[in-house]
Parts: sequence; structure tokens; C-alpha cells
Amino acid sequence: MFAAIRQFNLTIWLVILATFAGRFALFMIWPFLAILLYRKFGLNEFEVGLFLALSTAAGVVFGFYVGYLSDTIGRRKIMTAGLALSIVALIILGTADSLIMLFIGTLLQAFAGPMVEDPGRALMTDMVDDRNVKDMALHVRYFALNVGAALGPILGAAAGLTGQQTTFLLVAAIYAVYLSAAAIVFNIERPLKGSAMGRKFKFVDVLNVLRRDNAFVLFVIAGLLASIAYGQIDAGLVQYLQQEQVADIATLYAFLIGTNATTIVIFQFPLLKLTSKTSPFMRAMIGVALFAAGFLGFAFAPVDPPYALLVAMVILSLGEAIFFPTMSIIIDRIAVPEMKGSYFGAFSFSVFGFALAPLIGGTALYLFGGFHLWLLMFFLGIFVSVLFLVAGWISGREG
Repeated sequence: MFAAIRQFNLTIWLVILATFAGRFALFMIWPFLAILLYRKFGLNEFEVGLFLALSTAAGVVFGFYVGYLSDTIGRRKIMTAGLALSIVALIILGTADSLIMLFIGTLLQAFAGPMVEDPGRALMTDMVDDRNVKDMALHVRYFALNVGAALGPILGAAAGLTGQQTTFLLVAAIYAVYLSAAAIVFNIERPLKGSAMGRKFKFVDVLNVLRRDNAFVLFVIAGLLASIAYGQIDAGLVQYLQQEQVADIATLYAFLIGTNATTIVIFQFPLLKLTSKTSPFMRAMIGVALFAAGFLGFAFAPVDPPYALLVAMVILSLGEAIFFPTMSIIIDRIAVPEMKGSYFGAFSFSVFGFALAPLIGGTALYLFGGFHLWLLMFFLGIFVSVLFLVAGWISGREG
């Protein structure tokens, strides 16, 4: 299984290492944006959810078109522009002293994210032909993402950086290094197949192909609902702890997120080995079912002491270790080859769930409280598991 790693080239390693560095720094501060909005600007749970939802939604809609552009213009050009935009956005976030400027920075970062993430994943699979190498590259990228997410909150808390607005400037510096490294590596290596091979397609042609792909449409819908549920471990969980009047929210949340990422780091490859003979759609179903079990744990777990919360987070994290790498593998396998970037971009509509998550979670918390929020997410997870099972059946029938 790990022999495929020896076939990784410079571009693949660049995406992997930059993903690690970016998430390491970003997770020192990004999950705590809800606390910043609550404490510094006095927003309530619903207002925080609306703030995050509006910026994320705009980025998701833009991300779909970015996927098309990565097919027509080229993935590396889009990634380079996205990295430059990220630097500008992060500088604004690190220096903003008004709610308007903070929203502008959040909005620009929401635009920049899909310009780097989606073409980056597609570019990794453009660099090699071997299916096992492609799958392993996507798994290692996700592994690196979670190593960064595990170390970021913990080491950031130890250094006193967690939750500090100025930490965004550190993230901007890391993205500047990423941009410099990308300029060098992209000049050295070329993909095996040009990422601009979809130039003959118009945007409407891409829309028609995607609309007729029934398995992919259901896959995107299931992914959107899964994102709504999973997205609650960001703003939803932070606001839940705030509502439960936890004394040191930043520290507890850092440990919960650290537990999440550490669990994935430890169990991702053993779970990959365990489920290697299972179809990707079935793996997705298992992953979301574990999400549901974790949410049920959140519903009944006391916050003091938080040990049961940590156990619930471990269960949810096992599902995440299976689910998210599998999403990229499914897209790579079912995509029309010359429209791969568009498929990755279209799947960004599922990320709309992350835009809705803080709004839905904040509203549920505001109106009904934490128990009902987690119970709602439990039932949503069960429903999504069934959708993935059906999508897999349709894919097999149409394939």
C-alpha cells in the first residue's frame, strides 16, 4: 500500500506539505472566529451563524465556477491566483478592527479557499496515471491536513497564539512561502495531461453533463447534507460550549479539535487497510453513520467533566477518517476525465453545507438548545448514510 508513496513527484509533495503547514497555522485561529465575533463584536448565536454562512455561501458558489476555470485556464494558474488572494485576505483578517473589514477578509478567504483546494486535489491526480498512486496521494494529503489540524490548536495554545486575531498574519506568512514554492515547482514540473484540455467546452456544456449524471447529483446532495452535520463541530460546537457556560472554552475546544485530528492521524491508514475491499460509496456510508453515532454521544455527554465529549469526538473522528478521503476518490473515479476540475468544483456545492451549518446550528441552539441540535444531526446522519448507499447503487447501474 505504501509503495505508491515512492512515486510521488515534487508537485504532489508540494500540495501535501503546504496543506499541512496551512492547516497547522489556520487551526490556531479559524475555529475561534465565532468566539471573536461573540466577544469582541457582541454578536449572538444566530448572528454569528449568519455572518459565517453568508461569506461561506459566496465562496461555494464561486468555487463551482473555479472548477470550470481550472479545466479551461489551467489548475496551476488558478492555484497561484488563489494563494495571492489568500495572503491579502489573511492580512485583512489579522488587522481588521471593524465588523465590515472582518467580513470582507472572511469573504475574500472564502473565495480564495476553493481556488487552492479544489484545483490542488485535481492537480495531484493529473501528475500520475496509476490508480493506486492517485488514491494514496489523496489519502496522504488528508493525513497531512489532520496532522496540521491536530498540532495547530495544541501548540498554538501552548504558545499563547490560539484565538489571537494577529495569528492570521502568521498564516499569511505561511501562505506566502507556499506561493513562492509553487512558483518554483510549477516551473520545474508539468502534469502528464494538460489541465486545460476542457477548453473546447463551454460552461453550459459542463452544466449539462453534470445534470445528467444522476449518481453524481445524488452524491453532491448527500455530501451537502453531510457537511451540514459535520460542520457543527466548528461554530456549532463552540457556541454549544459557550451556551453551556464552560469556563475555559478555548482550551476545551482546542483539546476537542486536537482529539479529532489526532484520532484521524492514528487511525486513517489502519481504517484504509480495513476498508480497502469495500466500495467507495459504502465507505462513505459507514463514515457518515459514525458521524451520527458521535452526535448522539454529544447529545447525552456532560460538558463537566468533558471525558464523554472526548469519547464522542473520537467516534465522530473515526467516521471522518473514512469519509473525507473517500469523497475525493469517488469524484476522481466518476468524473468525465476532461472535466475533472469541473467535477471537483461542482462538488464544492456540497460545501454549501458548511455555509448552512453555522446558521442551522446557531438557530437550533438559540431556539431549542444543544440536546435538540445534536439529536437533529444524529437523524440527519442516518438519512445521509442511506443516500450514499442509493448513490452507489445508481453509479454501479449506470457504470
